[in-house]
Amino acid sequence: MQSICRWSVVGLVLLCPSVGSAAEIAEDALDRARTELRDAVESGNVAGAVHLVARDGKTVYLEATGVRDIEGGEPFTPDTIIRIYSMTKPVTSVAAMTLFEAGKFELDDPVSRYIPAFADMKVLEEGDDGVRFVSPERPLQVRDVFCHATGYSYGGGNPHAREYYEREGMRYRPPAGMLPPELTIEKAAESLARIPALHHPGERFTYGFNTDLLGRLIEVWSGKPLGEYMQEAVLAPLEMTDTGFSVPEQKRDRFACCHTTRDGTLAVVDRAETSPFNDGFEFVSGGGGLVSTIRDYGNFCQMLVDGGEFNGNTVLKAETLRLMFADQLNGAAGDFRFGLGFAINDVEIRSGDNARKVPQYSWGGYASTDFRVVPEEKLYQIVVRQHVPSSHGLANRLFRIVYTGVE
Repeated sequence: MQSICRWSVVGLVLLCPSVGSAAEIAEDALDRARTELRDAVESGNVAGAVHLVARDGKTVYLEATGVRDIEGGEPFTPDTIIRIYSMTKPVTSVAAMTLFEAGKFELDDPVSRYIPAFADMKVLEEGDDGVRFVSPERPLQVRDVFCHATGYSYGGGNPHAREYYEREGMRYRPPAGMLPPELTIEKAAESLARIPALHHPGERFTYGFNTDLLGRLIEVWSGKPLGEYMQEAVLAPLEMTDTGFSVPEQKRDRFACCHTTRDGTLAVVDRAETSPFNDGFEFVSGGGGLVSTIRDYGNFCQMLVDGGEFNGNTVLKAETLRLMFADQLNGAAGDFRFGLGFAINDVEIRSGDNARKVPQYSWGGYASTDFRVVPEEKLYQIVVRQHVPSSHGLANRLFRIVYTGVE
């Protein structure tokens, strides 16, 4: 295929030799997705974004629109480096499961076997006679950590628990709650064990520092720092060359600013040149610390679609990935399903008489990044931008449009 690239401040259409025919996704659906994305930028609601669709191992659609810095005007491109925040969680979960395959742990192992402080964990209970702290009905298990059923949050919500998070320094910091706690993940795990859980293990889904705790467990199981083990087990085999827990100096000219909305207008909240993400943090966050590119994360998604394989490298066995894609909550969160690092939904693809539902695996990030993987259709989609607090409406609309065009 001839390489054709068109650049503009409003939009970038990129068709390269690596981009395959869009025949597997109806052209009218892709055109509608393109218009939706461009309209979001032209309206002033979005600074810049990229939408990637891949099927059968080929990139069938790639649209980059807008700018990565509303003040400087540099275009947002497919090689722009972004903060992926909680899209780190599935990567950390995959890294952990490579150690599961190596026999380093079982899912039902008590966390206290590896971090003894959790042997003394308490659960906060509220009743007519006030607040009390009780022993958990069963030990906290590794499985609970993967599927956010530990009872540990990000420090908001219950005021009785909030004071413990503040006392232990386990809170995200300004600006806009973008920066992690100021302690190592080893110390953070010990701190978390001193904070009362909001419910008994496995009882409910509570989003919080769970995958950061998993990152510390990876260090215990592997005997290596989290960043080093993740590079060895996941990032290098997947050729995720722009992904890590900081932005190297030679790549900072591709790093995006992060934006927010103030008085109805876009504003820069974290400037790329001075961002703390450049040098990284003492808190190496398995729950939200990675920077990446849409192309790098596409390699991760392709591995998920292909049952754990990528370019001849086996990152995970197919049966391990199937386990990660199986609901672990067993009704603890009502109809919401979550596996070992992934949300699970049934989504409708195609339209009209040909419409049918298929399982989808996904998650999103605080800076409004999202991905969706549909292995049954050999399909994945990613939308990235840099805006806090998280806003996922645009990504959800784009995903739905593309699903209607699956042929």
